[in-house]
Amino acid sequence: MKRYDFHSHLGKTRSGDGNSAHQMVKELKAFGIEKVGIVSLSADSMIANNDIIYAAMKEYPDFVEGYADIDPKDPHAMDEIHRTLGEMKMNGVKFMSWKHGYNVENCPQLDQVIDEISKYGVHIQIHGGASPLCTPIVWLKYAKRYPDTNFVFTHICGREFGSTCIEAVKNIENFYVETSANMEYDILLKAKEVLGSKKILFGTDWPYKPTNIEIEKLYHLGFTEAELEDVFYKNAEKLWQRRL
Repeated sequence: MKRYDFHSHLGKTRSGDGNSAHQMVKELKAFGIEKVGIVSLSADSMIANNDIIYAAMKEYPDFVEGYADIDPKDPHAMDEIHRTLGEMKMNGVKFMSWKHGYNVENCPQLDQVIDEISKYGVHIQIHGGASPLCTPIVWLKYAKRYPDTNFVFTHICGREFGSTCIEAVKNIENFYVETSANMEYDILLKAKEVLGSKKILFGTDWPYKPTNIEIEKLYHLGFTEAELEDVFYKNAEKLWQRRL
């Protein structure tokens, strides 16, 4: 069965450990992963982060799907959307409000930024959980406002907001969840039972989490073989196709 890692990273970790595209590809391939979607959040500048990802895209064009790091408060945000999604052909955008330091409920720039991203037909990833700035409910209005744009909560919003996240998105067709870094069995099982395999994406959160465990945990949830295909690669294929 194919495995596509929908959510990982490149660049120095929060503890300062370095890594490379070569290391990432080698380690993920060792576990049968054939493609990976990555974002960099290690630099202080979103432009520098996006340059790291673009370099990896050029080095491994058949393996790497690049995601743009966009800070809606940055005065260069609109230019960076056009540079990354237009010129660089990145295939998604990552919002991480706690890193960029804004409250989603009180960030007027976000409306214009998402409006511009939606023109490119790519999905939007949201780091949910881990901070009061990352609660899931506040993002629902954007998914409803842009029904032709796919949204993804990474980590199923963690253990703090996992159950809330699942209940929040269960009736929103264009909202998905991604499984990496969430080791709470009850939350993972609830995602399977409430959302179903068509709304769940496999990710490893490389280099932060053990790749083998991120894979293995999905085999303990009672998915059928066909459902595992959805989670491991079919949903990723769908979201990596621009909706224009």
